[in-house]
Amino acid sequence: MSRNKDRVNQNIPPQAIPELTQQIAQETNHKSAFDFIVPTEIVDIPSKGKYYPVGHPLKNVDSIEIKHMTAKEEDILTSQSLIKKGVAITRLLQSIILDKSIKVNDLLIGDKNALLVASRIHGYGPEYNVSLNCPHCGVNFETTADLNDVQEKELQPMDGISETEQGTFETTLPKSGFKVEFRLLTSQDESNLNKTNKNAEQSSTSLLKMIIVSINDQADSFYIERALQALPIKDAALLKKQYVSVMPDVDMACNVECDNCFEESRLEVPLTAEFFWPDL
Repeated sequence: MSRNKDRVNQNIPPQAIPELTQQIAQETNHKSAFDFIVPTEIVDIPSKGKYYPVGHPLKNVDSIEIKHMTAKEEDILTSQSLIKKGVAITRLLQSIILDKSIKVNDLLIGDKNALLVASRIHGYGPEYNVSLNCPHCGVNFETTADLNDVQEKELQPMDGISETEQGTFETTLPKSGFKVEFRLLTSQDESNLNKTNKNAEQSSTSLLKMIIVSINDQADSFYIERALQALPIKDAALLKKQYVSVMPDVDMACNVECDNCFEESRLEVPLTAEFFWPDL
């Protein structure tokens, strides 16, 4: 090592060493002057990492670290091309997640929703203006929801559901007797489902096709398709309820008072365009 060092020093004229040292110092100072620190937050995820496959960066991980939104993220939210393509929110979340091995499209829906709420709070504040319909008088009214009150959904799995080692769920439907294994949907699944549901003829079974892993231990898509065609309506409705009962998510319901009749109700707060595009 010392010999190589001597050779290097021999190639540098002695008069150039002070100038070189000063240049290195200036570059170091220049870098530190523009090395700004963006605040970060740890967001607890509803799934606690239980339902991700082995090898996924979130397997058995209960939180995700995100940075606060900056002007860079606002550029993403205001990009007309990204909005038109429907990918602005995905690009936003991907930008603020610090661990780049985590892909937004692979997130379970409930975990993605938790990140949406947290990023909105730290980006634009917890006050969320929204229009709701009063269940007592039927009048639409404006209210401000406090996103700090949003909690994780309290899971109440229905009877007859069991978890598998693969992070999926099994149930036996009462009417048909079908043994069904189903999984939780990801952000990409949700996007695909929304595109599929534009066709009204497919919307009734599209969710079931997406969540079902196997029927009677048969994972063949043709077998599942034929089984769904023979599935009684009561079994289909029950399976959808069972899915909701085990899906980790955030609870967007909040207590609000109607401006018209002054009755208080607990209503679901919708994630409208105003959620990330408030009237600043």
